[in-house]
Amino acid sequence: NTQHALNIASKSLNELTGYSVIEKLKEKVIQQEKEFVATRQRLASAKLAYEEAVAKRSATQREINELLQRKHQWSNDDVMKFTELYRNEHLNEKMLTEAKEELHKYEKQVEKEYTELSKSIMMRYHEEQVWSDKIRSASTYGTIALMTLNIILFICVQTIFEPRKRQKLAEKFEE
Repeated sequence: NTQHALNIASKSLNELTGYSVIEKLKEKVIQQEKEFVATRQRLASAKLAYEEAVAKRSATQREINELLQRKHQWSNDDVMKFTELYRNEHLNEKMLTEAKEELHKYEKQVEKEYTELSKSIMMRYHEEQVWSDKIRSASTYGTIALMTLNIILFICVQTIFEPRKRQKLAEKFEE
């Protein structure tokens, strides 16, 4: 029950001071960071797929070139192999184009998410600075108010209560 009361008091204080806004910004930054990391992983996968497509197409082109260099010596198997390689070349080119588009898509998405993450971090930092300045200002005014109260109490004690106390003591001694 005490813990519950402390939680409610803490939430109320956070709402009053504006810290709840910072908490929300903090959660937003954490969420965007997770999204950014996931997109970077997808980018790495897309880059790997692109590199594999490039390697596969290069290997197919190499084999086609080797066959074309000895075209005058082709056997039936070489003709079949050339036809198969040429068909594969077309598929490899299509895969390469798709992999390249995917790679560019994720590169743009990573850049966009990085920009959004940076903005969120800067916004959170700014709000924390504003909150800190507010708290510091309130603390300064609170300290000044307490000092003023102490000075007023000191003056009251010295000018009002002490003379009365002395007067009462003097009256008691006179009796």
